[in-house]
Amino acid sequence: MVDPRDSFDTGLRTSDVDAERPRPLDTPWGSFSIFTCAGKLLAAQSFCPHLMGPLFQGTISGETVTCPWHEWRFSLATGRRLDVEGQEMPGEDRLLLREVALGPRGTILLVVPRRDGVPPP
Repeated sequence: MVDPRDSFDTGLRTSDVDAERPRPLDTPWGSFSIFTCAGKLLAAQSFCPHLMGPLFQGTISGETVTCPWHEWRFSLATGRRLDVEGQEMPGEDRLLLREVALGPRGTILLVVPRRDGVPPP
């Protein structure tokens, strides 16, 4: 179980998440959206790293989200940018991802990013 001190409680329950239209949330690390992929909850930054297009308004297909502005595609599993065939592209264009867990009250938690396995102070 995730320690509540090592997470951000979104206040949302799984029933609040729309698989077709993620909702952006303000967190201590910026805006993140909760996506549902293959029945699993994933959290990714809400805006495209290209020109800040609203990814939460993009097209979702499997574990891929496509930016509505310039059609950049990203893997929600790895955060990497994808080419038209769905292969990961080299480079720094990637989404920030956050681990998702359920808290003791049944609400969705975003887990604090860790560096070298140690949570920040």
